[in-house]
Amino acid sequence: MRGRWFPSGGRRWFLLVCLGLGGPAWGQTLRLGNIDLFLTGRMEVGYESNIDGAYPEEEDPNYEKGDFYWSPGLTLRSSPVAMRPTTTLNFGAAYEYMDYFQRNDEDTELYNLTVDFQTVLPRITLGGSGMASREVESEQDSTYRPGGSKRDPMETLEGTVFLNWNMGKLRVETHADYSRERHDKEEYKADDQDETTLFGGIYWDVFSWGSLYYSWENVVTEYTESGEEQDETTQNVGLSGAIPLSWLRHPKITYSFGFEYEEVETADGESQDPTWEPTHTITVMDEFQLTKAVNLSFSATWEDTWTDDEVSLSNNSEEDDEVTFEYNVQLSQQLGPRAQHAFSFKQEPRDTFGSTADTETTTYGYTFGVKDILFYGLSVGFSAEYELSTPLEGDEETEKTTTMDVSLGHSRQLSRRLSRSLAYTYTWENSNFHDDGAKEEHVVTYGLDYQF
Repeated sequence: MRGRWFPSGGRRWFLLVCLGLGGPAWGQTLRLGNIDLFLTGRMEVGYESNIDGAYPEEEDPNYEKGDFYWSPGLTLRSSPVAMRPTTTLNFGAAYEYMDYFQRNDEDTELYNLTVDFQTVLPRITLGGSGMASREVESEQDSTYRPGGSKRDPMETLEGTVFLNWNMGKLRVETHADYSRERHDKEEYKADDQDETTLFGGIYWDVFSWGSLYYSWENVVTEYTESGEEQDETTQNVGLSGAIPLSWLRHPKITYSFGFEYEEVETADGESQDPTWEPTHTITVMDEFQLTKAVNLSFSATWEDTWTDDEVSLSNNSEEDDEVTFEYNVQLSQQLGPRAQHAFSFKQEPRDTFGSTADTETTTYGYTFGVKDILFYGLSVGFSAEYELSTPLEGDEETEKTTTMDVSLGHSRQLSRRLSRSLAYTYTWENSNFHDDGAKEEHVVTYGLDYQF
């Protein structure tokens, strides 16, 4: 059994030494030629009472529900590097290791490497970027579990190059992309894939509010687990734009539209019937300062999209209108110089203005926040949300979910280079889909950041 209070492995020991010493050799910005590098070290220790985010009936007795962890990390970034008068280069790197005391299955190594460049000429812009990363996403269970999720560690490799040309109202945009995705856990390996995209488009900004365009795109996706490959080429011709309807002072209204002719063909010769796909979107939004401290804002969006619901890439398809309508209202109040609270309401109804949504969702929310309470740097936050989610097909039961969060945080600059943060969060969630009680989680973290 390995000791948890002492790091195992030379890499993590190196990180700990760098963070702990902070001596003269590390107390400055690095410079390589004309490249300025900025190095930041971080050490965080914490406790999570519900690592899996599980409701009581979902807990696995073979695993510890809560655990302590420690997480060292380093971040390196560069200032923009002038390769020549018209070319700039940026790059950065980050590494972090999250090490749990008991839950070894959740130990996670995270990293991120990025580089991008851009050359700007009178009519041409040439650029590219690359990224290699290891991250953890929160995924919904393959078996539906309302409110439940799992961690999905994955490695991603991405690269892109682009070339844009413009002359007056005419624009040409091209890019080539490559992405590679690999998942650690067996239940997500079906998503392992390599994807290549080639794109070219010509745009004529003939109107101040819109453009005529033609685009061509080829996407090749290979799923490595199954060996299946999809090769799809899409051609589009259309008109798109957004017209602000400014004859009214209140509210602010924008009409967006698109008329697109789309043709899709696969590598084996199968094709989907060419279709015209019009889209209309109306957005209404505004805000009113009711008093010096009270603000009311609202927005509503209605969208109607003519869709061709593909049954197969043959001549069989179903045509339909997809209509969505969603509106939001928020009332906020400033409570003195350091506190604020707000009430919010959001709904996506089915029967309003012809909406064809599969689920009617209504959300009521409240937030409260205050900073520098009791002493400088201490902030307190509270939020509560009640959501009703009703499937509109079949006799599915309405899910009623109540969520509350309380958070405390304090940060302090200990020296010119060293800062400290302390945070606590409590989350409570209850759903009528779970009979054994609410899901609760306490998270406490203590972190140190050092700018070398």
